Amino acid sequence: MFETGKNRGQCRHLRDSLETSESAAALQPSLQRHLADCVGCRTVADELFASRALLRKMPARRVEPGPWFAARVMAAIAARESTVQKSLEAWTVVPKFAARLTWISALALLLAGTWFYQSPRSASKPGNENTIESLFDMTPNAAPQDDAIISFERGQ
Repeated sequence: MFETGKNRGQCRHLRDSLETSESAAALQPSLQRHLADCVGCRTVADELFASRALLRKMPARRVEPGPWFAARVMAAIAARESTVQKSLEAWTVVPKFAARLTWISALALLLAGTWFYQSPRSASKPGNENTIESLFDMTPNAAPQDDAIISFERGQ
């Protein structure tokens, strides 16, 4: 944390020694001098000893599992597995349904295309050929409308 290049080895050695010692007074004299000089190591040591003191104050309670603990755990696991299995089974139906829907759609398109191809193009009744009007009447005896407008303007 706050190690410098020359003190890095001493800091590492001190922190390893702190793991096994009960207090700073139980350390070797050289490590105690380093602890007094190094701010980073002193902070680490203070935090370590404070956390150990807090853990010692906590009551040591052991909770023993009840006689039916294993049976309840196994029942919960089996219930969860059955729920997961049911959800997986529901999703296995989707690809089967998609494949069937694809084949039905392809068959419907084939039948519709065949029916449209074979159906007559236009149903014309005999004698009603002139009933269909065209936008562009191309009969030879009809005068162009532009000529009629020009002749009307000239007074003819």
